[in-house]
Amino acid sequence: MAAASGSKASGALPSETGRVRVGLIGTDGHIDILLGSIPRLSGVELTAVAKSLPDDDVSRLKRAHAFSETVSIYDHFEQMLDKEELDVVGVCLPYYRNAEASIAAARKGLHIVSEKPVATTLEDLAALKNAVAAAKVRLTSMMNMRCFPPYRAARKAVQDGLIGEPILLTSQKSYRFGAARPWFYRDLKTYGGTIPWAGIHSIDYMRWTSGRKYLRASAWHGNKDHPEYPGFQDHAGVLFKLDNGGTAMTNLDYLRPGTAPTHGDDRLRIAGSEGVLEVIGAENRVLLITAADAPRELELPETVDFFADFLAELAGEKEHLISQEDAFRLTEVCLKARNAADAGTWIDL
Repeated sequence: MAAASGSKASGALPSETGRVRVGLIGTDGHIDILLGSIPRLSGVELTAVAKSLPDDDVSRLKRAHAFSETVSIYDHFEQMLDKEELDVVGVCLPYYRNAEASIAAARKGLHIVSEKPVATTLEDLAALKNAVAAAKVRLTSMMNMRCFPPYRAARKAVQDGLIGEPILLTSQKSYRFGAARPWFYRDLKTYGGTIPWAGIHSIDYMRWTSGRKYLRASAWHGNKDHPEYPGFQDHAGVLFKLDNGGTAMTNLDYLRPGTAPTHGDDRLRIAGSEGVLEVIGAENRVLLITAADAPRELELPETVDFFADFLAELAGEKEHLISQEDAFRLTEVCLKARNAADAGTWIDL
């Protein structure tokens, strides 16, 4: 069990108590990745929550099945880290504060599940990497689309050689904006950018499914339809040079009409030397087209529980879907791509 003084620093969960005590720092972002998983996991409990801001309304949190009367609520995460004995923390603050809280948690010897981006500046990312390495704790980032069946099926198809060598990767993340967005979306310094917030998913699943690496990037982004959020980008495009000489492109937008049947419209296309894969996320479909066979839909595997998968690694049972190196590397790629968009130039990765 992690001591409140922060004396624990190890690669696996303690076994003497049989319980995993989870703390949640902040209530912004995808908190359901933790809260939805905890009730299904034996011996895992939500122990404490720290608000993003002292005046935050936590009524929605209290309705979650993971919440109980024994959960302590704090106005500030520093108080929670000082007073509670925890094993793992989820970090879901306004994005510019994720690195700050994760560094504090690492110094207490706690394993970390951070909302992405894990940092919004390259300087904060370097500080976070140093803190995690010094504490010898494990950090993962909520790039949970690796858990979704269509992307897992596409990755296996590539690994099985069904489309030959991946040459051209294209992807899309399109969202409804909704009636409003949180206050920190108004300033780029607090928001961090649409490329590292939404784009990190498509940038990740292009790389993860294809097995290719990014060498260079250029990008464009802007705000054309949401003047009340001047620091927010409602559209973006990123272009990559791949390690095999191929090309990857992703387009991002918050321009999906409110009348659309789903909140998001995620897509992936991998054109290879011997075939093409097309993923339509909203329809949960993967289409394979090759010269040898008629077009067909691929059979989909089961969904992976992101948090359970992370805890399984900490217990020494398996490797988590997202390595710590990937969590840091994808953040770095996205921050550099955002900076390339700001500068209007190419950047080496």
